[in-house]
Amino acid sequence: MFERFTEKARRAVFFARYEASQYGSPEIDSEHLLLGLIREHKALYRWLPRTDFQTIRQRVDEHLPKHPSIPTTVDLPLSDGAKRVLKYAADEAEQLEHRHIGTEHLFLGLIDEEDCFAAQLLREGGADPTSIRSQLADSSEKQSMPGIYESIRTRRFGSISRGAIEIHGVRRSAERVRDAVQRCHMYSWHWDKRAWTNVDIVVARKTGKVSFDLRLAEDSENFELVKGGWKKDHCLICRWELFESQNDADHGTGYTNGHDWMCAECYAKFWEHPDFFSSSYSDIT
Repeated sequence: MFERFTEKARRAVFFARYEASQYGSPEIDSEHLLLGLIREHKALYRWLPRTDFQTIRQRVDEHLPKHPSIPTTVDLPLSDGAKRVLKYAADEAEQLEHRHIGTEHLFLGLIDEEDCFAAQLLREGGADPTSIRSQLADSSEKQSMPGIYESIRTRRFGSISRGAIEIHGVRRSAERVRDAVQRCHMYSWHWDKRAWTNVDIVVARKTGKVSFDLRLAEDSENFELVKGGWKKDHCLICRWELFESQNDADHGTGYTNGHDWMCAECYAKFWEHPDFFSSSYSDIT
């Protein structure tokens, strides 16, 4: 579901899950997505001239029932409304011809879920979806200017304007894959093959922000250690989901540099064969 989501957008959903647990909600709803979104990306307030985080938080507190918190280790599903928000976000990205789904698309997706309380708060805060779409469209056009760096990238990775590469049985944009491979090759990483296991994380009690620096847990007043709290990751190149599994080698095993992950298929295609994009593109259709 989240393969096209940016890091910020995925963190926003993760924080929404944390917000839902703090309210004791059995599912992640649109109001939790709103809190997670504005917690992750403060710049979105430029589209809310008539409100601020404290006001939104207070309104949500008044609107949602408060139950005993749920441990952060418990998985919570998305509500039907939250699922629609994610679909609307994907639709917004498609209409803007964006290859990614970011926090800006989630913001518009919340407004598109017209009957939810989160959309009401955004409209009251001054959000104008027509103006936002126009700004995003203008921004996309300004980002298309090539330069010296693009010339270097073209010589090494090839110039691709169309076509697709099949990875895990799914046809993916060759240009998008090429860009991801290029980012991986910016450093001389050593990739080690490992089984993916759930990772311990630390959560800031006041903000819900996550860190992999477990030393912060020594400050138990401000930080909570969550054993195995990070339950899945994604391939840097194709966004293939990796999670703990003894029976599914495709999802349960990958290559890591100690921080990021690459699925086995992308490793074989693009890391073991670094000249893939400067060759005859035999796998690009």
